[in-house]
Amino acid sequence: MIYIYDGTYEGFLSAVFDAYTLKKEPADIVPETGDIQIGLGGDYHRVETAEEKAGRLRAGMDKIGDGFSFQTYSAFASWMPGKEMAIYRYIVLGFRIKEKIFSKLDDDDVRKVLDMCGQTSREIYKWRGFLRFSGLDNNVYYAEMSPQNNVLKSIMPHFTRRMYHKPFLIHDTTYRQAGLWDTEKWFIRSSEGLVLPELHGDEAKYRYMWKLFYDTTAIEGRENTKRRQQVMPIRYQKQVTELRGQPLPKPAPAGLQGAERKVLAEGAGE
Repeated sequence: MIYIYDGTYEGFLSAVFDAYTLKKEPADIVPETGDIQIGLGGDYHRVETAEEKAGRLRAGMDKIGDGFSFQTYSAFASWMPGKEMAIYRYIVLGFRIKEKIFSKLDDDDVRKVLDMCGQTSREIYKWRGFLRFSGLDNNVYYAEMSPQNNVLKSIMPHFTRRMYHKPFLIHDTTYRQAGLWDTEKWFIRSSEGLVLPELHGDEAKYRYMWKLFYDTTAIEGRENTKRRQQVMPIRYQKQVTELRGQPLPKPAPAGLQGAERKVLAEGAGE
């Protein structure tokens, strides 16, 4: 039996619940947008996503031990192809051996799930530090990211705490979704058809000042590009203001006070 679900975590949990209910072992669990191959004589089941089914399964997983549900969700957020069956077998094994699963490192599926969790967790940590926001004309702050794993949902709470008084939008270009915070609640929507306002009039000034500060404080003899790429892979650098490599604008942006203009002009070589 091939189980086809809607691609969401709740849909995946609903698929696992259906497999238990129907008592039919999955040959595969695939999202609707995935590569679905049904052989001769094969059968498939389209999963109806239901919070009740997902909730009941989640409640059962919570009883296995602290961290089991978290590991399952983190593994599901991974980009790894074929992750569904590894996670399914991990859940089945967890229900069978309970808390012993946390030490069963000789099992291939346990190792796969832990590896996917590690990839997701490392990327969450990096985006929390490397994401850069820009001010838009409508007073909303905007950030763009291109994650390898589906981590937007996991980083949103961090930034709502850091920027609780500022509305913002985080655009995930990989998974084509946007996380929005209106200073009261946050939610995630598809970014299809997203049209952004122009940058705020002061944004170029702030970028200029930050780039100048970064370049001025750098020590040329201590530059270590190889080490930088180890802690900040190239895919993160294209969103980081100070590493975009654009030349400093000349003359200094309008609207600065006299002292600021003098410092910036000197730094730009005027």
